[in-house]
Amino acid sequence: MVTLPELLLSVDGGGTKTQALVADLEGKVLARGLGPSSTVHNVGFEKASQALATAIEGALVNVLGPQTRGEGRAWRAARISAACFGLAGIDSAEDEAQFSRWVREEAIAPRFSVVNDSELILAAGTPEGWGIALVGGTGSICLGRSREGRTVRVGGWGPILGDEGSGYQIAVSALHRATQAADGRGQAKALLEAVLRHWSLKDAGALIRHVHDEATTPSDIAGLATAVLDLAARNDPDARVIVEEAAAALALHVQTVVRKMGSAKPPLALAGGLLRASLRQAVLARVGEEVGAVNYVADPPLGGVVIARRLLQRAAPA
Repeated sequence: MVTLPELLLSVDGGGTKTQALVADLEGKVLARGLGPSSTVHNVGFEKASQALATAIEGALVNVLGPQTRGEGRAWRAARISAACFGLAGIDSAEDEAQFSRWVREEAIAPRFSVVNDSELILAAGTPEGWGIALVGGTGSICLGRSREGRTVRVGGWGPILGDEGSGYQIAVSALHRATQAADGRGQAKALLEAVLRHWSLKDAGALIRHVHDEATTPSDIAGLATAVLDLAARNDPDARVIVEEAAAALALHVQTVVRKMGSAKPPLALAGGLLRASLRQAVLARVGEEVGAVNYVADPPLGGVVIARRLLQRAAPA
């Protein structure tokens, strides 16, 4: 009988997609799996848990082989020693308890942690595990942790209550200006054309049906932000105003965390599609010299591996 190796599991569940990563106990990445959005406040718990299962099983099948697909849940045939679930939308003790109950009922791992996805960025992008994590993607959130372990959170309120500076809010601002141009209240014709081109729509009237279609997700709306950023890079005045407002909003997240933490020059970890390129510099220019070293986290699930390894270290006998 073949003894399977012990594994670590990291899951990064965001507004656009869910990624599961399987690693060995030393942290070496063995496989990955993908699923749709698992942000519970956007898709609901049932679809969120299905997305998690899809991503996890995809990663484990790549490690254990395709035969595990016919043996029930793939993790039942694996030896997952510790797991970290970094999920957008884990905003309260109730959220954490709901997903923790699911993990226990599914018997995925004996030791696990369910945290907001910003924790993955902090773990992966700060050398000593303290500092600030700023996420600018479909949504936005900023998490700070002091050297002493005190945690501060700003933003992460979701698309209705907040998410300032996020892809979703950039897109909504662009849609407002585009529709105002369509009916004569505004002059943002280039922005209107970019919006219609992005979704291959024939006229502005088609926006109503497209945006409110049940199949159009918050992630689909947020995807429009790339077109706005491209237009801003070509010096369109309306797009530039939207992007500058987003940069100022994200910078305010960081400045507020710095003030509330009271730590001098904390390292800053960035993540999310918006902060990969042009918007990053605009944000950092507004933050100023309040932060220390800046690191962009291109692979957030690696932060979950760091957290899973910590869980094992705490469980090990002294």
